Amino acid sequence: MDFHERLKELIKNSDYDYKSLSLEIGQGERYISNLLSTKSDPGFSSVIKICASLGVTPNQIAGLNDQLRLVNDDIDNRIVSAHAERILTSVTREAHRKLSARGTGPLIDDVLTWWHQQHGVLSNFDRLSEHVDLYHAPDDNARLPQPFMVGEQSLARVSFGIKSAEHLGYLFTTFDENLTEQVRLAHVEATKGDPQLSIQEIEVNLPNHSFPLRFNYKRLLLPVRDMQGHRYVLNYSQALE
Repeated sequence: MDFHERLKELIKNSDYDYKSLSLEIGQGERYISNLLSTKSDPGFSSVIKICASLGVTPNQIAGLNDQLRLVNDDIDNRIVSAHAERILTSVTREAHRKLSARGTGPLIDDVLTWWHQQHGVLSNFDRLSEHVDLYHAPDDNARLPQPFMVGEQSLARVSFGIKSAEHLGYLFTTFDENLTEQVRLAHVEATKGDPQLSIQEIEVNLPNHSFPLRFNYKRLLLPVRDMQGHRYVLNYSQALE
């Protein structure tokens, strides 16, 4: 039984139908139906939400629990988990390959998938680093957002012409105080542990421009940390047409 047949069986034995489960995990009402009919692969974050709704583990939905048997249950669970993680990671890797072939940046779901897989740690970060900006997690005394790193292809660099984290930090001192305070408070919220996804519309005065520039974009803020435990806020933004 493959993943899609197993999912059909799990839904059949649950209180959900395709439509209600799709809505429960925050997708359109035909998401599960389309997933099963096309036999496409869901993103990691969608798998986690499906599992939580159905009351099963990723191991069970991947069909690995009945394929590995060792004497020690703890060892068995670790190995099963590792196999399930590899299956889900391969889905993400294929998505990145397709994105690279198209020459486009990652999707919001790609960034969320990476974040879930790495548990918020900045590892296996190379594929995403050029598309995102990192900020120091705000402390009680911070009056302005504190940029740490600006990605080579991030929206801030492409749209604002940002050359470095220091350059972005300087621009925050020139922006409207209400705007900078909104950004700072959004970073504070992100450090509490949950992803922050929003639609932003801002108007800023940039050097070498005689009139204000207006930007509309989707913004995803994620709490992350490096291997030494230093905390940051990751900003991934996509321009809206």
